[in-house]
Amino acid sequence: MGVPPKRKNAAARGGRKATTVAILDAAEERFAADGYDAVTVRAIAERAGVSHALVHRYLGTKAEIFRAVLSRNQGVMLAAAPDDLDILTAVSLILREGLIRRRRYVRLLADSALHGVPYAQTPGRFAAVEKLVELAEQVVASASPDARTGDDLDPRFVIAAITALFLGWGATESWVLPAAGIGDMDEAAAIDALERVMWGILRSNLPGLDGEEPATD
Repeated sequence: MGVPPKRKNAAARGGRKATTVAILDAAEERFAADGYDAVTVRAIAERAGVSHALVHRYLGTKAEIFRAVLSRNQGVMLAAAPDDLDILTAVSLILREGLIRRRRYVRLLADSALHGVPYAQTPGRFAAVEKLVELAEQVVASASPDARTGDDLDPRFVIAAITALFLGWGATESWVLPAAGIGDMDEAAAIDALERVMWGILRSNLPGLDGEEPATD
């Protein structure tokens, strides 16, 4: 893989805030392209156009930089699904935010998990996932007794499953579509279809949700 050109000196473009943003942009790019283990703080500094020492002073170690890269995307992912939404609409909005506008972040998460980056090196919480867990628990809590069975899945597991599908899709779409013989499927159609699959998982496994439709398209 070719080495991308170094950014113009970030420190020369503005103060600490602008420099920090430039460092995080460079770090996200390098982590997504090369994987956590292969990236060094020096490589991040070079890509951002700042000194190695400045990166350490502003953001700390590589593990701290990685957590900061993940954390800064969390607010955007959560904001994609405003409060008071039903779970189907929330899943749709978060799915589209991640796969249309935050694909590099989704791939970074998936690649990090697949390559054994310890969960302890993440921020330790993912606000968008927590929101979906909360919505799923609300659905189950409000379900009528007739909708329940003796072997209902824990709603947290259901959200874990669709999260794994979301991350896995973000990392492997370019492989799995050709493998299934539908390599010519366009991205918009694929996201629409993935949304339907995720809704199906939710409807089938959250008591009281069967037959429900999202409040908005």
